[in-house]
Amino acid sequence: MNMHKRIRLTPLDRQEVWRLYQTRCWKVTQLAEHFRVSRPTIYNVLKRARLQEFVPRDSTNQRFKTIQYGLKRLAKVEQVIQGRLKREARRYNKSYPGELVHFDDPRVAVGVGRVDGVGARAEA
Repeated sequence: MNMHKRIRLTPLDRQEVWRLYQTRCWKVTQLAEHFRVSRPTIYNVLKRARLQEFVPRDSTNQRFKTIQYGLKRLAKVEQVIQGRLKREARRYNKSYPGELVHFDDPRVAVGVGRVDGVGARAEA
């Protein structure tokens, strides 16, 4: 049996809690103080003890082992890769280091031939 390293009550402790509770001499608060756990933990142990289930449950997430989860994860990874490739495609790739890049920009530069941004030509 593989138990978590921070387990508060071992299976033997759980059986002891159940045995002491069945004698009707110990109350839940006394059990909680004796075993140094909270009252809700004792109530959870008692609830599972009524089903004769004293071993701790396996906390492994089984969802990641399914094919459906794997396909969803693969789709997310592919979207990330496609986004990265799109960003790289927008960037200009030079064929050799130091190559000059020329862009034809249809926009006119903002301060050329203007005085105070009004549009009048500067007189020389």
